[in-house]
Formats: sequence, C-alpha cells, structure tokens
Amino acid sequence: MSFAPITPELAPGYDGPRVRQAIRDNLFVHFAQMKGFQDPEHRPLLLVRGDGSTVWDADGKEYLDLLAGIYSVNAGYGRKRIVEAMLAQAEALPYVNPFGYASVPAAVLADRLGELAPLGGEARVFFTSGGSEAVESALKLAKQYQTVRGFPHRWKTISRRVAYHGTTMGALSVNGLSGNRGVFGPLVPGARHAPMSHRYRCPYCRDAAACTLVCYDEIERLVEFEGPDQVAAIIVEPVQNAGGCIPPGSPEYFQRIRKLCDETGILFVMDEVICGFGRLGTLFGSTYFGVEPDLITVAKGITSSYAPLGAVLAKKGVADVFLGEGPGFLHGLTFGGHPVSCAAALANLDIMLEEDLPGRAKTTGAYLRQELDAAFADHPNVGDLRGAGLFLGLELVSDRVTKESFSDKALLGWLTDRMRDQGLILRNDDRNDPTTQLCPPLIVTEAECDRVVAILRDAFDELGRRLGTVGTVHAAAGTESRALRPASVED
Repeated sequence: MSFAPITPELAPGYDGPRVRQAIRDNLFVHFAQMKGFQDPEHRPLLLVRGDGSTVWDADGKEYLDLLAGIYSVNAGYGRKRIVEAMLAQAEALPYVNPFGYASVPAAVLADRLGELAPLGGEARVFFTSGGSEAVESALKLAKQYQTVRGFPHRWKTISRRVAYHGTTMGALSVNGLSGNRGVFGPLVPGARHAPMSHRYRCPYCRDAAACTLVCYDEIERLVEFEGPDQVAAIIVEPVQNAGGCIPPGSPEYFQRIRKLCDETGILFVMDEVICGFGRLGTLFGSTYFGVEPDLITVAKGITSSYAPLGAVLAKKGVADVFLGEGPGFLHGLTFGGHPVSCAAALANLDIMLEEDLPGRAKTTGAYLRQELDAAFADHPNVGDLRGAGLFLGLELVSDRVTKESFSDKALLGWLTDRMRDQGLILRNDDRNDPTTQLCPPLIVTEAECDRVVAILRDAFDELGRRLGTVGTVHAAAGTESRALRPASVED
C-alpha cells in the first residue's frame, strides 16, 4: 500500500525530511535522548495512518502495533464513530470550564462509569487529562479524605518497587523505579515502597510450590512500622507493567490488601491506567481479580487514546466524606473532563460493550498465550510467560535453568529494531529483567497473533545465536524442555 506520507492539509509545506528536521531542532521526544536524533541520517519512526491493529509510517511501510500506541488504543485504529462523536461535540461546544461547571458528556460519562465500576455502585468520578494526573489526583484525594475524617497525620503512601505510576511529582514519588526518580529529588515525602509480588523472581518463594504471600506480609510489616495511623493509601496495579506484565503470585494477594485496608482505615487504590477498559478480559482489572478497591485510576483505554482523558473513580463512601461543610475536594485541572474527550470516551465505551471487546481480549489472549507457550516451551532464552488477557510478557534469559539474565541490555535495543524491521512494534522492557511485552488492540485477530509469534520466533532464535544458546552443541545439551507454565495467577 502506498499513499502520500504527509498530506498538505495536515502539514502544509512539510514533507518527510522537513518534519525530521523539526524533530532534530525543536521537539523533545518523551523519554528519549535527543542526541541520537541529531544525525541527519537518523530516521525516527513517523507513523501517519492506522487501521485496526495496523499502522503505517511516512514511507508507506506497515506494522502490527503490538503496543496499542502505548497500552492504550484498545478499540483499534480507524474508529470513525469515535471521531464523529468528537467532531459533533467540538462543533456544538468545544470547552466547558470544569471549575464549578459541568458539561453534558462529562456528566453522562460519570453516570455510566459510576454504575459499571466495581466500587459497590454509583461511584463518583473526578476527571483528569491523563494517567499521571489521575494518580496524582487519587493521592491528593486520599490525603484530604483522611484529613477531613480527622486524621491529618495520615499522609504516607505505600506502593511497590519497580512499579510505574506516572511522572508528575506525586505520581513519581510512588513510582518504584529508582532510575526515573533519582534526578528529581527531593520528591513528595512519605512515599514508602514494598516488594512486588513476582513469582518467577520472588526472593521469598520462587522455589516453593506456590506463592507463600510473604510479599503481602512485607506490606503489612511496612504498615506496622510506619504506623497505620500515618498511612493514607496503598496503591498497586492489577498486573504490574514495569518489570514486564507481572500479576500477583496468588489470587489472595489483593484480598489480603483489601482486608488490611478495612482494618486500618487506609484507602486501597487500584491503578488501572493500563489494565482498565478490557485489557485483562474484563472491563476493569479489579473485576478480573475479584476485588473492590476504594479508588480506581483510569486513562489510556478510556478513550482508546483518541483524545486525552483520565479519571479517579471513588467509592461513594469515600466521595461522600466531601459533602460536609468544608470546601469540597481542593483540586482542579483546566482540561479535566474536557467535553470533546468525554464524547470520545462515551463512543469508545459503546463500542467496547456492543462488541464485547473485554470478551475478545479474554478469548484472543488465551489463543495468543497458547501459541506462545507452544512456540517457546523449549526455547533456551525464554524463561517465563505471564500476564492476563491481552497483556502478556515473555521474560528473556541467558540461561533458563539458572534464570540468569543477559547483562548486555543493548541487546534489547537490537531486538526491538529487528522486530520493527519485520513489521512489528512492541516493547522490550528493560526496567527490570528483560521482558518482551505484548499489548495489542483488543480487536487483534488470531491470524495477526500467528504472524507475531512467527516474528518473535525468528528474533528470539537470532538472540540465542548471539548468546550462544541456539544452534550450538552447548545449546542442545543445556536446554531444559518444559512448558512455560507461569508461576503466577492463571487466566
């Protein structure tokens, strides 16, 4: 397929080379070292069109987007219904001041989400313009909630090591990624971090027959050490993203946190910015694990990223605390609940429910997992297959018996480039041990999954040849044959 890379209507006077020049001279690319873009021969990937699970670059090359934008284009590309809803709202009224006013799309969306969220019915919704702001708002809401209830010293938080919760200062503080936090100190005080629940590499029970929940015990010990009368909230993800699609080691893990919060008055915050809106096979990730938190943060899939929007969903018992004589929740954002974004979210929600995209994620996710298991059960460099629904990770190792990771992280960059050359976009996550993450639009087909597995097989075999584990006598003698049964919660 070929087409004009950049149409004159969208960027008059800008062809591909001039756009790349603008990137070199003027643009900050997020989480990127811009020095690499200074070389005139460097050709950053310029995506200009999408349809379904496929995107095309400025040169007309097509790619399967197994990252769904950034874990976010859940309904897939090319959804005219969402675009038309946005256009209709923009023509009628493009903006409403959210400070004391409300738009119709925001009110309707809040009503629908309040009924659908696993929060006991009729949750109240605070809209933001993205995931970091949703987490930031949830933390502020939790702290003010505790103050209004007469506990002004409850200002500490507990999150997990390696977890990613956003980039604003409060969200960054609960992040468990030291590399992201280090250059911005001092951060918001009071953020405490517990170990993650990671069966494959758990320092407590990875060699046990099942999760012993010592990872939860560490949270409880931290609460005891800090003092439950000083902790405002515990925030976790249903399936932890950073580190590579890590579900809890036991189905009891979140139930234990829920019980702890009930007993201490701490708020339980489930960060579903990635896991919400069908990703795990249920509309909300909390439902997948059968738990009812106090607050849920969402973004990304709420509009399938057709427009920026995030939200904090608060259980009525929490929200109603702010209905007293005080000023209400002392927080606001200019673009929180933008009417055009809320219109996009309503159309996206209709698509998700009418087409049962959560159900498709469950079914197609099970198929993809089955094919990955069959393809890599004996591969010497694939140590673990884990995740849920259409949020799956393959952890890569240099030795599957010892679970030793390969030390050269540059291999991940090479691996990403190799896959991209074959027409596949995904993330090879290096924020913990190297993990290939698969997170496609929820409308991905089984045929597309087959193509993904074939590309991965080729790339992982080449990785093995570079590591000396594939195509050698040593590799044949050292391979342990076993199915990649994940030591974690099953789908």
